[in-house]
Amino acid sequence: MEILADKVEVGILDNDAYVRVHGRATFKVGSALKQFGTLAIDQGCSRIIVEMQECVGMDSTFMGILAGLSTVIKKSNGAIVMRGLSEKNHFLLKMLGLVHLVTIEEQAPGEVPVTGRALPVSDDKRQMTQAMIMAHEALIDAAPDNIVKFKDVLAYLKEDLKRAVGQQSGATTPSG
Repeated sequence: MEILADKVEVGILDNDAYVRVHGRATFKVGSALKQFGTLAIDQGCSRIIVEMQECVGMDSTFMGILAGLSTVIKKSNGAIVMRGLSEKNHFLLKMLGLVHLVTIEEQAPGEVPVTGRALPVSDDKRQMTQAMIMAHEALIDAAPDNIVKFKDVLAYLKEDLKRAVGQQSGATTPSG
């Protein structure tokens, strides 16, 4: 069995933005995905088509980024379209109450025109943590029942961000 490298490719064609996921869709590309999606919407794309045929799994940050982008694109009558979802990935969307935010379509592999430009994997801890916080807040906004699943995660991430900001500015915190 071939092991897929985790990679997310993007491209824009006409009024559609395309995202193709290889391997796992994780927090590592969350910030870049949010930037790409926001740019695509700002440029007038009415759909963000996410090709999931080669995706073996998604984490909550990736799904939260999609939830946040869905809220923004729907304001201009656009949509997030997910194609080629496995049963597992469809279940993950359903479990977090996100199926109402996306349009799910079936599609044969290889039909999505993507330029092949891969999203960068972030190594900026502060940037990743901020993207993770926004993603999890979007999950809670999309389905308020998610607060139970993610309140501890959010508390940890916010504390982690405070520590990272404190270390970056050279600030010290009193120990008690």
